[in-house]
Amino acid sequence: MSKPILAAMVILVVVTAVGCRRVHEAVPVHAVPGQVPESFQMIYRELDAEFHRQLPLVPLPWEQKKSRTAFGVELLAAGSHRADALLDEHALAASALTLDRLKALGVRCVSLSLHHPILTGAHPRALEYRAFYRGLAAEIRRRGLALVVAMGSAFREPELSRIGADYRGLSRERFGAGLREMAEAVIADIRPDYLTLLSEPDTQTRNTGLAFSPAEFAAVVKRVARDLKQPGIRFGAGAGTWTALEYFKALAEIPELDYLDLHIYPIQYGFAAERAIKAADIARSHGKGLAIGEAWLYKAWGRDLSRISPVEAFGRDMYSFWQPLDEHFIDLVVNLAHHIDAEFCSFFWMKYLYGYIDYSADTSRLDPGERMKMSDRVADENILKGVLSATGEKFKEMIKP
Repeated sequence: MSKPILAAMVILVVVTAVGCRRVHEAVPVHAVPGQVPESFQMIYRELDAEFHRQLPLVPLPWEQKKSRTAFGVELLAAGSHRADALLDEHALAASALTLDRLKALGVRCVSLSLHHPILTGAHPRALEYRAFYRGLAAEIRRRGLALVVAMGSAFREPELSRIGADYRGLSRERFGAGLREMAEAVIADIRPDYLTLLSEPDTQTRNTGLAFSPAEFAAVVKRVARDLKQPGIRFGAGAGTWTALEYFKALAEIPELDYLDLHIYPIQYGFAAERAIKAADIARSHGKGLAIGEAWLYKAWGRDLSRISPVEAFGRDMYSFWQPLDEHFIDLVVNLAHHIDAEFCSFFWMKYLYGYIDYSADTSRLDPGERMKMSDRVADENILKGVLSATGEKFKEMIKP
């Protein structure tokens, strides 16, 4: 899970802002729905205009024929960010029920985010987590779904991760060694179809305090990937589309990688369609496949992308007034996945396929963490009932074979 947009983006934002303003001026302005509160109307208008600019940039070159892309979602109920909650006696059964609902929804793959150091010998409960994920992998296979595992570091914020990882004193070498240990455990216990060794260098910097230039990031990935090849498992690494293309170029040079992984969250400044297509061109020129490992619409104004915290940004997602824009985002990303012939495409915040909460004076006064918990409860209830939101219905229609 990732998506902080760091100060390194400021230069790019400043350079591109003038050109983007010119584009926005040429895009028709649509009325903002009445239920959007005044404090979010400017963000809503900017995002809506950006969708109407970018959607035509991703035509249907396959003449309405579907590509091989396996569409799916992040299995949030089983992400390692939940830490010891996964070891509850009911956790596996709850995940299995969610898998049944996702199968009925039409997904062909599910993704799991596993964060350092939860599967390493340095973690006191690593063996228990490994046992949980072995059982979960069996449930996923039983339903005929492909399995994607993505590794990385844990968020520091308790709203986003309960792991409580302490990365003080960590070096890039030790981080890489820990990821290698986790990769070996994943291969031994889970045997995923796809294993993304690392992504979002800026997020890794934010979480661990370690600097990652393109060369340094690629060096860590190389260390993890060396002699790791296993039959039936494809290996990848990547970055957010808001990140400099030099990261994709450096990763594309690693022979052990089978695919480059794109994460799509902000859509302003060409970070969705245009940047994804450029990254795809880099991958193809080096004989690599493509994947969209994470995607969800980042609810932030363009000028705030380098300043807003992930907790604040994610604390906006659950409001129901965003639903039309979330549907536009699904439309854009699904078409993009077909356009670049992505091997898989995983949407991150699957809970909004099942429900939102309404904006009100009461919900607006809650802190982001409390709103997240409220939206979790709504989604849990609707998953239990098998009830989709309008966004879920849109997703189901878009991914139909």
